[in-house]
Amino acid sequence: MSAIRLDRVRKGFGDGTRYRRVIDEFSLEVAVGESVALCGPSGSGKSTLLNLMAGLLPVDAGTLTLRYEGRSHELSRLGESERTALRRRAVGYVFQFFNLVPTLTVLENVALPLALNKLGQHLPEAQQRLAALGLGDRLGAYPETLSGGEQQRVAIARALAHEPAIVLADEPTGNLDARHSEQVADALFAEARRLGSTLVIATHSAAVAERADRIVGLTQ
Repeated sequence: MSAIRLDRVRKGFGDGTRYRRVIDEFSLEVAVGESVALCGPSGSGKSTLLNLMAGLLPVDAGTLTLRYEGRSHELSRLGESERTALRRRAVGYVFQFFNLVPTLTVLENVALPLALNKLGQHLPEAQQRLAALGLGDRLGAYPETLSGGEQQRVAIARALAHEPAIVLADEPTGNLDARHSEQVADALFAEARRLGSTLVIATHSAAVAERADRIVGLTQ
């Protein structure tokens, strides 16, 4: 059963005088619980694909369907507010540049998606998620006081706090050294596997890509 299905998807960008197609007739199916690494040079469309899967961008043509709670949701048939609601419930997104809220503590950052989704006891559940990622002693810290590896593990905890069906990660180790890259990759794949989440990760790292069940190569 497919958690994510793209059928002949197209996406491009224009500046008013020129249109450049980034994704052209692209098809892909990702099974429930599968991990897939998107690999390719800069400009090959890895980040664009993740943003399409998250509903952050609309497709220009083709269909993109997410399966959540036993139902298929074709994103092109949803309005922006509906895509936002589905993304908030079904998707966890890990960004390359962390995107933590600087005025919130580590604990508050991770509790935020739980509060938005009105799920459970926000702070205790966020505390448990952080402890599982080795950050139980950093709950009251602010993002600027953390190392890059710690910030990315907080970002993973936040993305997985609401136990999403689908996890999307855009170059999550791109700004880290080799040691911290390994720690972050370990945490991301282990937590996604523990939750049974479908994982799609865009990466330039062969070592990270090899951890996935399948590698999909993209070209410019």
